[in-house]
Amino acid sequence: MLRDYYRHVHTYDNTLVTKFFGLHRVKPSSGQKFRFVVMGNMFCTELRIHQRFDLKGSSLGRSTDKVKIDENTTLKDLDLNYSFYLEPSWRDALLKQIEIDSEFLKNQGIMDYSLLLGFHYRARQSLVRGGSLPETILQDNKLAVLSEQDAMEDDSAYND
Repeated sequence: MLRDYYRHVHTYDNTLVTKFFGLHRVKPSSGQKFRFVVMGNMFCTELRIHQRFDLKGSSLGRSTDKVKIDENTTLKDLDLNYSFYLEPSWRDALLKQIEIDSEFLKNQGIMDYSLLLGFHYRARQSLVRGGSLPETILQDNKLAVLSEQDAMEDDSAYND
């Protein structure tokens, strides 16, 4: 599988399949060997992730039963009560990549697929004139930045 995985992640820069950077084995002086994997963390960002979702596209057992839900809780499919609008070309690219990744996993005999989704809510004060977006967002040419006027008019898109 390693050869196919390597080919897949190098062929598809925007793959949503987890990136593995290394598999290691360590034998400390105690003599007990252990192995660990180094994987990419999609939530490693300077932005605070306010909500996390593990989406499988199913409703069976796909809600969170925790009494106390905080920022560290990973929610599930039935907990997601948002509608999304993506620019049509972004939507098409996302669905195409999910299709490609799913086909790769199917060919590898892997049937478990989750889409991890994280939300960062911008504070209203960051949208006022003079506020700035983090440099990493401005450099990412795939993100659309609303004009300040558009952002001010769309109160429903942001939490206080």
